[in-house]
Amino acid sequence: MTFKNRPAGKSTRKMAWRRRRNSIFVGLIVLAIGLTLSFFLLNAKAFGIGGAAFLIILIAIRLLGDWIEGYGRRSRKLEKRAIRGAVAEENIGYLLDGLGEDYYMLNDIESPYGNVDHIVIGKNNGIFLIETKSHHGKVEIIGNDLLVNGKPPEKNFIGQTLKNTYWLKERVGNIIGSQPWITPILVFTNAFVPYSQPIKNIHVINKRYLVSTVTKIGKRDATNIRIWEQKEKISDGLVKSVI
Repeated sequence: MTFKNRPAGKSTRKMAWRRRRNSIFVGLIVLAIGLTLSFFLLNAKAFGIGGAAFLIILIAIRLLGDWIEGYGRRSRKLEKRAIRGAVAEENIGYLLDGLGEDYYMLNDIESPYGNVDHIVIGKNNGIFLIETKSHHGKVEIIGNDLLVNGKPPEKNFIGQTLKNTYWLKERVGNIIGSQPWITPILVFTNAFVPYSQPIKNIHVINKRYLVSTVTKIGKRDATNIRIWEQKEKISDGLVKSVI
């Protein structure tokens, strides 16, 4: 397995770091405002503050305290989610690295619809687009809908995967001169995923079945030889915007 660009999960870890930095920055600003209001409150007589103004400042300090507590709670939740996502992408990267010399992997490729977590080029079975999710619980496919613990996820995973698949097909087509078949896979690292038929041609699986799925499916035809021979060119064309 060959790695041509940044490690799996790198951009997600950067996201977690940005969220922590922004949380600290906003917290410091709100703290400064709170301290300023407290200063005026403690020196109300010196500043001629009384009556209604005193009460307004007192309420403002209380509201600021409640807001910063809620903001901090939400920020910590988002940061933990990003870290969990990065760990999941790293774990999938390790799994894919065990596929062997007949497979070629790219990680964390930028697209207009959110980074593609992994792209795998198989010598004999074409190109795979792999999106990784770290959700816990149970994943179900009901009709054309994907549910996590009986509810739609916070984002449209199927829609995002399809958009990235079409984007990758067009992008690779522009690089090699003809549009290839892309096999999309949506893999969950922590959730229970009962076997189901692909939804809109997307294979939805648990990570334990990822390697066997990649090695058993895909498009097996003569065009794979040309794709494999041009894998370096495809790699350069996809990662040039992120190096």
